[in-house]
Amino acid sequence: MNRILRSLRCQLCMLIAVTLLIAGFGPAWGAELSAQTEKHTRKLEKKVARYRTGTLLKVDFRDNSEALGFLGDVSGATFQITNADSNKLQTFNYDDVTRVNKTKEYIGAGSEPAHHFRLWVPVVVGTLVAGGVVTAMEVR
Repeated sequence: MNRILRSLRCQLCMLIAVTLLIAGFGPAWGAELSAQTEKHTRKLEKKVARYRTGTLLKVDFRDNSEALGFLGDVSGATFQITNADSNKLQTFNYDDVTRVNKTKEYIGAGSEPAHHFRLWVPVVVGTLVAGGVVTAMEVR
């Protein structure tokens, strides 16, 4: 019984020590996360500032949602996008955004790219030439 009490007392002391250690480093970890968030925000500001007004952007948010639209006004802490689906102007904080990418998606019915046969021309010509060479080699 005495051995069990000593073991429990030792475990309790270790638990208290670990709890105090975590509580002591908690503010330091929070400050580190805050510094990372600020760095990420500055990085996004620079990236968005490089794009011209009217650029089609895909914006990913911290809540795993996304928006697609055309870049509007850019200010210190926010930027605006005209939503591609609803044509409504939306304002976003850099703190809420995880990623901003320029995109080349086609939007709306009938805006798909036309089929270009110029990509098929080299394939067809190459196939015909190869067939001609094989035929010529068999004839000899």
